[in-house]
Amino acid sequence: MNLHDVPASIARLNGVLATALGQWARRDDSKAQPQVRQAANTAMDAIDAMLADLQAAGATLAAEIRQSDDAAAARADALLARLCHERLGGRP
Repeated sequence: MNLHDVPASIARLNGVLATALGQWARRDDSKAQPQVRQAANTAMDAIDAMLADLQAAGATLAAEIRQSDDAAAARADALLARLCHERLGGRP
């Protein structure tokens, strides 16, 4: 998952969710309204898709954080090794 795509996807799904929940909130339980029941299904689908997007984004971000931390640790190790070498006058 491309993390840059997540906000747009969530925003789109939020629009779908808002519309569907609005239909559900205005339901009249005294009569059959199959379109309102379908709106409830649409709301659940939007919620599930949002959660899936967020979980995928979290996994991607965690992997990217690990890579970034590994690169930072390698830079710190190299710097420490260089400083140690310089302070020891080039001696091992």
